[in-house]
Amino acid sequence: MKGHTYRRCPCGTVRNKDGKRVNCQKKHGTWSFVHEVPATTDGMRRQVKRGGFATEADARDALNIELGKLRGGTYIERARITVAEYLDQWLAGKAKLRATTRKSYGEHITLYFKPGLGHLELSNLRDTHIEDLYAAIRLLGTEHADPDDWLTKRLLEARTNPKVRPLSDASLRRFHATLMSALNTAVDRKRLEANPAAHVEVPTGRRPKAVVWTPERIARWQETGEKPAVAVWTAEQTGTFLDAAVEHRLYPIYHLIAHRGLRRGEAVGALRHETHLDEGYLRITQTIVQLGWATELSPPKTDDSERVVWLDAGTIAVLRDWLAVQDEERRTWAAAWRDTGLLFTREDGSPIHPDVVTDTFQQISQAADLPPIRLRDLRHTAASLALQAGVPLKVVSEQLGHSAIGITADTYTSVMPEVAAAAAEAVASVIPRTARSVASGTEAALPVRCQSSQTEEGKVSPKRVLNRSKAAGQRSGAPSGTRTPNPLIKSQLLCQLS
Repeated sequence: MKGHTYRRCPCGTVRNKDGKRVNCQKKHGTWSFVHEVPATTDGMRRQVKRGGFATEADARDALNIELGKLRGGTYIERARITVAEYLDQWLAGKAKLRATTRKSYGEHITLYFKPGLGHLELSNLRDTHIEDLYAAIRLLGTEHADPDDWLTKRLLEARTNPKVRPLSDASLRRFHATLMSALNTAVDRKRLEANPAAHVEVPTGRRPKAVVWTPERIARWQETGEKPAVAVWTAEQTGTFLDAAVEHRLYPIYHLIAHRGLRRGEAVGALRHETHLDEGYLRITQTIVQLGWATELSPPKTDDSERVVWLDAGTIAVLRDWLAVQDEERRTWAAAWRDTGLLFTREDGSPIHPDVVTDTFQQISQAADLPPIRLRDLRHTAASLALQAGVPLKVVSEQLGHSAIGITADTYTSVMPEVAAAAAEAVASVIPRTARSVASGTEAALPVRCQSSQTEEGKVSPKRVLNRSKAAGQRSGAPSGTRTPNPLIKSQLLCQLS
């Protein structure tokens, strides 16, 4: 491929007194370069021009870089496509996305990226554009948002409802993850040399740890209305809820979630023919996901979510009773029965909407005067109670269908007060003590210091000397400002340094 440099004069076309075109004699203007790129499929010649260089040397250096990329096969042709057009193409090409993930990506693109970045050419997108967008997103719904700011206006115009709640840092991290994925694909497809979002900083954050509704937290909630981000019930509170729900049609679902930690979509999407009560297990092979109000069947959330859930005797008894009710309803409805194959159904055999399960859960828990948790927190409660019962963390992780045990440890298990107290006592019980405590009115464990004595061979050996108090009020132990010596160190020098 060939190329050359040239100077562009701001004077435009210059002509002499005879009207002939001549070169401008002023030493001003900027330098540009032009080079060829591979021809089109029909053989048409193509050229690329770049300008704005202060000197010919700068333009020549830039030209050589571009020619080197062409020869090395790393040249990326400037895409004449906007960010909005590219994001639509990217989302349409994501063939393996779950329906819920596709919906989330689509909302991020429609509500944030198209209004804030969509008008830019993809090749002109810079990190500063993304930082400005994130700054505007953080202000949405707050008193600091400037209604006259052009970016804020575009973000609000993209919504059918102009009233928006302030967005959390976790939401911004999800938006950033979507944009990172889209722009990484652009890099992979040679549409961008580098991802402009790669070095844009977003607020850091951790998964909220679930905490237990202890009496102190309940009192605080009743006094101020403050609720933890994620909270779980104690065993007694869980039992209170199940007792309050036992006569409700949805009780078998709540019982299953509370005891075995199923997700809502897994419970309402469970299949009857995958329920093996004689063998004592249930196989999770599908889930019902919600898209707005509409629902659809979907594979489990991850590969590890497709699993076998072993059932206890009480849960097996509850499910047997439920299947008997379902069989009676099938006979009653006769030909009008909808054979969906689901384990949990409405009276006519049709699926139970996930939101109905959630709304009913809130109604029953409020009527039972229980501290508030979400339905998903009942799954967290199941994990925490399993830990309290002494179930190994690995088994709990498999029960919940997690891909890694770390997810279970970080998010879904809360240390119950009883477990924490027992752990503290267990640690204390393995530490041997030879002296009685001061609280009991006897001598305390006394510090030990190194003292050397000469042996028959002339070698120095350590002695442990108990520095006991000989009179009331006399201070014991090492002098002020010194460290308590370690009797296990035999060297006098190391004893001084220990």
